[in-house]
Amino acid sequence: MSSQLGVQCPKKFVYFGLKTPIALPCQCLLEISGQPYEGKSVTMDEWPELKPTTPTGMLPYADMPDGTALAESGAIGRVIAASAGLLGQGKDFMVSEQLAGMTADLIKKVFAICPTMLTVENFDDAKKTAYAEQRAGILEYLDKYKPMLLPAGDRFTESGLTYGEVDLFAKLNCCVTGCFPEIMEGPLGAFCKR
Repeated sequence: MSSQLGVQCPKKFVYFGLKTPIALPCQCLLEISGQPYEGKSVTMDEWPELKPTTPTGMLPYADMPDGTALAESGAIGRVIAASAGLLGQGKDFMVSEQLAGMTADLIKKVFAICPTMLTVENFDDAKKTAYAEQRAGILEYLDKYKPMLLPAGDRFTESGLTYGEVDLFAKLNCCVTGCFPEIMEGPLGAFCKR
């Protein structure tokens, strides 16, 4: 794979030792890239000491080969994708970016109603009601992806490995193994199973 935009792959990626829709796309892209990198899983005990040393006081962040640090999962993911030639060209780039935007909207909807390890303690009756009332709308939102799929239904571009596709796959994987297992049987089932 050849680099796009003249960027290099991060030499180190730092995130909590958790499977989340925030970091999983970057982790998948790093593995797909085949490029060497160091992965650092941060424990909750390590976090208070590490937090003030991070670029934005948040995770993830990536150490770049030139010594700079890069924050924000979307930026890190796109840099990894560019370093491996996975941004797509022409129409594939457009499709990838459309997927990334749609998936950002999807995950915002999911985070609004689903408990996470950090919010489950405060998941009160009002939040449980919102989850029950709004989960069907999230599943309906997935229908918006269907017209963009290629005829086989398992990818959106010929390679199936553009940034937007990996981002969607990783985030759907978190949903499928969390609050929305039925995604595997819906319009994106073949995409998730490939």
